[in-house]
Amino acid sequence: MATQLLKSNQPIIFLPDELITDVLSRLRVKYLMQMKCVCKSWNTLISHHIFIKMHLNRSSLNPQFSLIYSHNDDEYSFVPFPVSLLWENRSSDTPHDPYYQMHDKNCDEIVGSCNGLVCLTGYSLNKITSYKERWLRFWNPATRAISDKVGTFSYKFRDCKFTFGYDNSTETYKVVMFGSNLDSWETNIVKVYHLGDNVWRTINGFPAIPLQLEFDHEYDGVHLSCTINWMTFHSVYHGGDIIEEFVIISFDLSSETFTRLIPPENYENDGNIIISPNICVLMDSLCFSYDKETEFLIWQMTKFGAEKSWSQFLKFSYHNVGVDYELGHPYIKLTPLYLSKDGDTLLLANDPQDSAILYNWRNNIAKKTRINNKICWVSIRDYVESLVPTC
Repeated sequence: MATQLLKSNQPIIFLPDELITDVLSRLRVKYLMQMKCVCKSWNTLISHHIFIKMHLNRSSLNPQFSLIYSHNDDEYSFVPFPVSLLWENRSSDTPHDPYYQMHDKNCDEIVGSCNGLVCLTGYSLNKITSYKERWLRFWNPATRAISDKVGTFSYKFRDCKFTFGYDNSTETYKVVMFGSNLDSWETNIVKVYHLGDNVWRTINGFPAIPLQLEFDHEYDGVHLSCTINWMTFHSVYHGGDIIEEFVIISFDLSSETFTRLIPPENYENDGNIIISPNICVLMDSLCFSYDKETEFLIWQMTKFGAEKSWSQFLKFSYHNVGVDYELGHPYIKLTPLYLSKDGDTLLLANDPQDSAILYNWRNNIAKKTRINNKICWVSIRDYVESLVPTC
């Protein structure tokens, strides 16, 4: 039904439904939440799954970041902010809205965000049995809606790691959990949770290669093209020596099966020491990065899943980005986070210094970000405002 506007001494103006839908789908979520109160038809429209998808598609054209901001050792916040804030490199602080603080959400970890929906996890410890009770909560910071505790289960693993993703084929949000038992570092417990089912299902067939479960962010899985991907390694004997062999494990969220992806064949042919190998997603491509002596390299898989499509995307020295490198220092740890739309500027986290670098590799100009907060830069993830419900 078309909406009519009546002004004093003027004829009634009718707005067609198509125009109303188009205009509303371009608004920010906070305004849409107010617009739901205008009339029943607008409330129905804005709550409809087709409109939610339309708004998400348009909102995705204006991407944001999410990151973890530390107030002190015990309190931290989930902070969304526009990508443009970094590219313009203005001197500013991140928002200090108390709503984004985590202490009142009964969760201790941000698993990840997908389509504007954020997955959180928390736990309690049974001191008698030493079992942990772990749960999930789903939160939409834009609509300020958060689910109750769901997916609760008890476990006695050495450690566990969660990753959040979206299965396009079934339009289902899934959480994948990897756990290692107390007797071995080998990862041998894999479970998947479907949002809405409230059931954890055990997945078999995971390759017998350990994930790096002990790190908070460096080795989190990355979500790309309906898959979640992890950097793994295992020790192998070669010529009488023990060497670390790196492998990428890819989990298809649709078929719920695993695939091994081999890093670029010639990335270590010159015999130099490889430090801090990692994977990330830049411009919708899976990338493999690592330190080699005084240089940093990034390889790009131009066709996802095709190992022969690896190509060297970028190679630069630490001097280029203003980082002092001490030969033999094992933890310089640069982490690629984001690539600008034009592909010229790369955002890098310098983990030991808790700072971030904007590096225009075409002009060979590097600048440190001017955002002035206690930011965990390696926690940066893509984020987009949406109306996606939490259940």
